[in-house]
Amino acid sequence: APVAPTPAPVQPTSVPVTPTAAPVQPTSAPVAPTPAPVDPTPAPAQPTSTTANPTLPPFCTTLSSSETAITSNLRNPTGRSLRAGSTCTIEVATLLAIEPDGNDQEETFDCRMDDFDMNGFSSQILPIAATKAQKKQLVKMLRTGEIIPGETELSIGGYSVSSNGVALPPGQDIAASVRKNMKKSNRKLAVHTGEKPILVVKVTDMCGLARSESPAQIGDDIFGTINDPVNLKSQMSACSFDQLNIIPATLPQGTQAAPGVIEVTIDISLTNNDRYAIHNAVTAAVNAKLGFNLPGDYQQVMYVIEKCYVGCGWAAYAYINSWMSVYQSSYYKMTGVQMHELGHNFGFAHSGGLDGQTYTDHTGLMGNPLYSDDVGRMCWNAAKTWQCGWYDDKKATFDASMGSKTFRLVGIANYDNNPENLPVVIKLETGTTTDQFINFNRATGVNSQNDEADDEVTVVETGANGEGYSQSYLKATLVQGESYQYLNWAGTGQTLTVMVTDIDKDTTNPDYVWTATAFVFLGDLPPTPAPVTPTAGPPTPAPVAPTPAPVQPTSAPVAP
Repeated sequence: APVAPTPAPVQPTSVPVTPTAAPVQPTSAPVAPTPAPVDPTPAPAQPTSTTANPTLPPFCTTLSSSETAITSNLRNPTGRSLRAGSTCTIEVATLLAIEPDGNDQEETFDCRMDDFDMNGFSSQILPIAATKAQKKQLVKMLRTGEIIPGETELSIGGYSVSSNGVALPPGQDIAASVRKNMKKSNRKLAVHTGEKPILVVKVTDMCGLARSESPAQIGDDIFGTINDPVNLKSQMSACSFDQLNIIPATLPQGTQAAPGVIEVTIDISLTNNDRYAIHNAVTAAVNAKLGFNLPGDYQQVMYVIEKCYVGCGWAAYAYINSWMSVYQSSYYKMTGVQMHELGHNFGFAHSGGLDGQTYTDHTGLMGNPLYSDDVGRMCWNAAKTWQCGWYDDKKATFDASMGSKTFRLVGIANYDNNPENLPVVIKLETGTTTDQFINFNRATGVNSQNDEADDEVTVVETGANGEGYSQSYLKATLVQGESYQYLNWAGTGQTLTVMVTDIDKDTTNPDYVWTATAFVFLGDLPPTPAPVTPTAGPPTPAPVAPTPAPVQPTSAPVAP
């Protein structure tokens, strides 16, 4: 009987064991909330990245007022035909590609519309919508000088205006539709000397998008009005040896935000409009603020926008032989970009390199320029050095068909420190519109930040006789002892050779004027001593001749 109750207490002993496991479950339960706070952690990160992403800026979906909506519609003639007898002035823009890939569009052909066709708005630009054949014809006529940007007019009466621009009828012959502007001659905007007043426009769009720099800072980056060491004004003055003086524009009372700088707000957004719409909106806003139509008395006008959002890939663009250039993002402050764009305004084309690409001649700023605010001490390549007109008293021309010749040259940096009055550029005259140009690419002084072929002789080829708008190409960069040959030069069936026989330098004396000697000849290579003779020959016999002269008198007294 006492043995039976003994197992009974054993059962309750295991019963308390069960509740012991029960508290274990709640113990793991509080662990679950631990990852819960982790989920909200990345959530704030998403809006942060959205703001930082430059492709997703703030966006305004409505115009600020009905008045600006009406203004925008007036500037946009899309969907209607132009009046009979309408003409436009052909403008040609070149876009500076940020990352050139060899397939960049070299020029765009646009119409500067008549005020009447744009409801009274002045200097409005529309693209020319042409077929491939018509575009090819436009390019050819530009190359041959039949189209002069800013002067040649295009008959567009009855043509329609679409979202793509002024639509040329398929099959329309461009040559039959162009004529010289007889109403007024184009102002000489490609002025390279004297005072050049420039207006800078800081643009704010309807959403408030604008460059963060103040007008005073923007002015300093261009004119050096505060303390910017290298800028458009300083480098143009340096390369021209003070022949060109860029000055801030004089502005109507109450319009100046800083010396030479005004601010305007446009009635459209940068984020959903192409460069044509933005360009036209800025021009209309500037005209309204100044009380007269651009360019007025200003030789150049520079628009500075916050950045590009539609149809991008360009750092800046400018119109040839024009007053207009446009800069997006921080590129406006880069001296090389500023010089490059004004070079287009001056009538300079791009400079291609040894690889035949559009921008790859880095011996001058019309190739892909230096992308830096305070790095920009660089000038032009040999062809643009000839074209710009700053060094006309230090040029030389040689027709190689007349024989051979030896030249000594100095770099443009020594243009004003040239005791022997040596040339800075040589033109090899071919008798055609395409010629070659030789210079000594001395990397010092005004050209100290040159980006290719430092202290070498360069050979560059271009068209338009070196006097007008023409893409140039770097053909050779030569050190002492090297030569470059043109096969069948100028159609003669003979080979032209440019040989660098000497580069006279002194790296220990900073004041020493370095020179380069180039020997140019057509046909078979002359004997090796031939190019050397002009340099070493004359000095050698000179001291030898006087040596025997004193000997004769010495023997004379011996005879008596």
